[in-house]
Amino acid sequence: MKYIQGSGVRNHLLIVTVVMIFLTSMQMIVPVSAEESITVFCYRDSRSLGNVVVFDVLNAAAACNNLYYDCKGQCIGCFNDYDYIDYVCVDRSGRTFLR
Repeated sequence: MKYIQGSGVRNHLLIVTVVMIFLTSMQMIVPVSAEESITVFCYRDSRSLGNVVVFDVLNAAAACNNLYYDCKGQCIGCFNDYDYIDYVCVDRSGRTFLR
């Protein structure tokens, strides 16, 4: 009976340890804060599906395709760059172009 009770405590300690290691590793991978966020508008076939907030514009298309089911891997992410008259868009490969 003591072996069964002891194994339950060990299992709980093992689970807590795994969770702590996971949280620590995520903290090292994900930056705590970014300098500036930007709103990206998601388009597929010239139709707007919505927007997402990203911290790196090169991830704009990937964020759109991950968030919106209707994208089906075909969305581009566009954002307003004040240096240009029109929106700057980013495709899945990270190439930028004017909309």
